[in-house]
Amino acid sequence: MQTVMQSRLLNSLFLNRLVISAFLAILPVILHAQGVDEQYLLGSAYAIRGDYFKAVESYTLAISRNNSDDQLYIKRGIAYLKVKDMEHAIADFNEANLIIPQVADLWLARSYALEQNSDQAVKFLKSHLNSPFRISEDSIKKDPAFDNIQEAAEWDNIWQQNWYDNTEKTISEAAYFLQRRHEDQAVTLLDEEIGRTNDYRLIVARGKAFMQQGNYAAAAGDFSSALNIQKELPEIYAQRGNAYLKIQKFKDAVGDFNKAVKANPGDFGLYLLRAQAYAGQNAWPSALKDMQMYLKYFPDDMKAVYQCGDYYFRSEDYINALKCFNRNLKEDPNNALFYKARGKTYFKTSTYRYATSDLSMALDLDPNDAETWMYYGITLIKSGDRENGCSSLSRARDLGNAEVLHYIIENCN
Repeated sequence: MQTVMQSRLLNSLFLNRLVISAFLAILPVILHAQGVDEQYLLGSAYAIRGDYFKAVESYTLAISRNNSDDQLYIKRGIAYLKVKDMEHAIADFNEANLIIPQVADLWLARSYALEQNSDQAVKFLKSHLNSPFRISEDSIKKDPAFDNIQEAAEWDNIWQQNWYDNTEKTISEAAYFLQRRHEDQAVTLLDEEIGRTNDYRLIVARGKAFMQQGNYAAAAGDFSSALNIQKELPEIYAQRGNAYLKIQKFKDAVGDFNKAVKANPGDFGLYLLRAQAYAGQNAWPSALKDMQMYLKYFPDDMKAVYQCGDYYFRSEDYINALKCFNRNLKEDPNNALFYKARGKTYFKTSTYRYATSDLSMALDLDPNDAETWMYYGITLIKSGDRENGCSSLSRARDLGNAEVLHYIIENCN
């Protein structure tokens, strides 16, 4: 009886160990499913900053936790390509193709072209041109990666074949007009083609033309129409979100940027745009969360530090605003905007001596800023110098600041 009990106990312990081992094996996958892999984000940030060796290291760790994402292999392959490690780059692009056929053919073509292997380059370029991932002819022909093989007979032969349909040719022609800032011609061309065929690709192209034209409401309308036809267009959510941002439809912009970030969390510019959309709704905790997310990976981006400080200021968190503007001025001590921002913040904390000093410095650097003159005048009045304060408020009024009239009536008449 005791032997049987011992045997059952051993079996139970063995099974428990198996369960624990299995759980530990899939834990990285579970964690990845719950949120974006930190190493993927780090790799993307390193790649943007041009530190490709570190990007490779981070992507490698991300792949060790999720080896079924074609984009991870492509991103690491690109990083290898940047450091001229062709063998590993090609291996990664081939691995991506095993996950989704043809998805990395263009990168394989580029890699072999850089090695001056025209046979392999043309082979994969043909495969790319036969794939759903095909990019425009103009983009391929202007790609410097193919400079090495443009004298080869194979290169000329590949362009004897007609790879693109009428819709793609129209889009390429419209892109040509847009490059030369002929937005009206691009829109007219696309209008005519859309009248013949309601292809979502044409509608997207016209939306982009409207964006460049500054007709943001029309752009948002076109992007919405395209998404109604073809919902699997994650890159269009970012573009429509930007259009919504321009026309101050902030709630709609946030919704689109949420989808865009989910589809491409390594595009850090999306966090800045979403922060702007949150700020438009005065949703300061969410705006600041996005700013902190961005600054975690790009702490030296002084424009973003200023944007973060501005959001702290507008949310009345003046202590954290000062921390941001202090960093700005440490990096760039001759920037009128930064002195003005810190001076305004000191004013809000009733630290008038520091406010006066900063605003005075801002005016030395930019004597025609009406808002700075207004804050400088109010600060002087608060400090007891009514005469010079009122003179400064008058200067702000003369420079076109309408807000200052309230302070003039209240303090100077």
